[in-house]
Amino acid sequence: MRRELSAQDKAQPYAPWFDRPMTPAPQSIYDELDGGALDPALALPLAERDKLLEPGYLPAERGWCMLPDGSAFVAGLTRMPGVSAEMLEWWFYWHGLHGLRYAIWDADDHYDARVSPETIRRRLDPTLSIRERGWNTTDIVLEDVGTGPTELHISFVSPEAFGYDMAAFGRGACAAISANIRHGSGPSLVCFSHVAREIEGGIELRSRFWLGWNVVDGKPVRVGQGVPQEVFLGLAKGLVRHCPKEYHNLAAILPAVWAENKDRADRLEDYL
Repeated sequence: MRRELSAQDKAQPYAPWFDRPMTPAPQSIYDELDGGALDPALALPLAERDKLLEPGYLPAERGWCMLPDGSAFVAGLTRMPGVSAEMLEWWFYWHGLHGLRYAIWDADDHYDARVSPETIRRRLDPTLSIRERGWNTTDIVLEDVGTGPTELHISFVSPEAFGYDMAAFGRGACAAISANIRHGSGPSLVCFSHVAREIEGGIELRSRFWLGWNVVDGKPVRVGQGVPQEVFLGLAKGLVRHCPKEYHNLAAILPAVWAENKDRADRLEDYL
């Protein structure tokens, strides 16, 4: 399944990116993932997410596992040469506004996107910084993360609202994209945080997904206790392979897509 481009899609200045061959993640990542599940003792508990702000690396930077309480954990690491925090935050402000923008990220698995009507005014509020416009807004996307096409409601929050120690955040991260995810009309079952820090020549993105957890008022909340374990198992196995696929391609295209489009303003009236 791929997005079928409409005449409106084809008229967009970023349309040529849709047919560009995707840049694959290194095979070594998939070889590592083929080794099987992580030891659950190596998973980062959501309550200890501030460890993502510390120097160095954690014992599990890539992989997945089920946890004793029936929830699941996924970790990913993507090095993004030539990418800055400014570009990353602009991307998450920008791509949810139009389905084709989402599709150029991963034309195989991303089909459509829009910002929820309830939050579109904030997303396009010119009195806010690009970083702030993403917070407290929701992208409604159609994608396949390895379990079939699914509508996801991705509700973004600030690093502070996600519960990070902001004093440590300022020393250990240059950006964080964090959200709770609801599956279509169902309950909110997942949260994630992509924490970026500067490295020589770009940034690296340390991604963590907690399946069966949300962050509410800055605190971890266990959710989805009634969800069959095989649901989280399938989602974890899909996410751990989808994440390197989409983010290595994003690393390849983002500097140019940002340069070409960052000065083209979106108008609120076009979305009402």
